[in-house]
This record gives sequence, C-alpha cells and structure tokens, in this order.
Amino acid sequence: MNPAAFARLLADHERAGVYHLTPGGMTVLAEACKQADLQLIVVALAETPRMADAMALLTKATACPAHEAAHLDDLAEMLCDFSWLPANGYVILVEDADNLIASDPTGVQKLLDAFQAASNYWQEQETPFWAFIGLRGDGIALLPMIG
Repeated sequence: MNPAAFARLLADHERAGVYHLTPGGMTVLAEACKQADLQLIVVALAETPRMADAMALLTKATACPAHEAAHLDDLAEMLCDFSWLPANGYVILVEDADNLIASDPTGVQKLLDAFQAASNYWQEQETPFWAFIGLRGDGIALLPMIG
C-alpha cells in the first residue's frame, strides 16, 4: 500500500481497529501517519517475552504522566485519555510482538481487547485510533491484516 492510500485509510475513524501489520506495511506507516496528521506511538518490544516489560514500554512510548507503568487491567482506560497528547488521531504500532505472543497468549489477548475497547471509544469521538501488531510470522488468528 502506498503512503497516500494508507493515510486516507488511517484518517477514517470508522474503519479503525486492531490489525496485524505485515513487515511491508511498517515501512510506509510513519509516512502515512504524517500525511494523515495522526500521532504515531511506536512500542518497540525488541523481542520482549514478558507482559510486565511490554506494559512498561507502552507506558513510556505514550509518555503517560498519570501512570508509572500501565497494567492490563487499566490499559483501556489509559488509552482512552490522551489529554496530555492532543492529536487528530492515534496509531499505536507494537513492533516485534512474536516472543510476547509465544510466552503469554492470554495476556496478549487482554492487550488486544484493551486496544479494541480504546478504538471503540475513539470511534464514538469520531477520532481514529489504530493499533497495529507487527509480527514476522503470519499473524494472530482472526486478527485482520493491513499492508
């Protein structure tokens, strides 16, 4: 997908949600976010196999002032309040999630559920909120792909 077409898709809050992003899609995501004037938040897991470490990296990436480290139980709430990070919309890219998925599939499902709950909230605000899970493999069963 070219950056201009990707930007048009990202700007559509009604189509926003949680997706598996192929490695080819990752190369154009930053440019597409720039073109769509959306805040890109990159969570570089760097092969992180523990959910607690992933939550700490997510908290750091969002620069959330209200949380020392997000927990799965309050992640959706945190993702629905970006008052410190005003933007026309939000795109979270979770890079290199393969090891985390292998080590904690139940935790990853909770993470995906929190991302979807946040996307639903932002859709009601007519604001795009996308979460992309970057994987080297074929993705997560039932998680749609873009890119």
